[in-house]
Amino acid sequence: MKSTEFSLKRELAALVTGAWLRPPVAQQVAALCWRRVGEGHEVLLVTTRGRGQWMLPKGWPKEGKPDDEMAGVEAYEEAGVRGALDPSPVGSFHYEKRIGAGTVMECEATVYALEVREQVARFPEAGQREVGWFSPGEAAAKVDCPELSTLLTRFAP
Repeated sequence: MKSTEFSLKRELAALVTGAWLRPPVAQQVAALCWRRVGEGHEVLLVTTRGRGQWMLPKGWPKEGKPDDEMAGVEAYEEAGVRGALDPSPVGSFHYEKRIGAGTVMECEATVYALEVREQVARFPEAGQREVGWFSPGEAAAKVDCPELSTLLTRFAP
């Protein structure tokens, strides 16, 4: 099949399915911060600034900086934690980000594991968010995103 024919078929499929009407999915990076506790592990969640929902530390990727490093930056800025980052993603999840009054943006966050080795009391967003450590099951029950909930219960360091 010629490339122009393939391109035309793809454009026609998008027109028929209405894909051209859907806004693009925004890409974010997130840190699944964890620490060993006894025979298992705990994961760290932070609250969002707007609605106070429990979530992983996350943010926007930055050109010229690897995504895993940006996830580490977000973990420090939002939760005051540093540690060993795994450069390979452990998964991803989709969620709706509220922007302004009534505007919603669909996002996909790529998740990188960060074994926490240090947690400080003073960090850039201290006082703007709650930070909490939870068992994987407790964390999965607290988040409002089914894909993230599944990721939290399946994560095994």
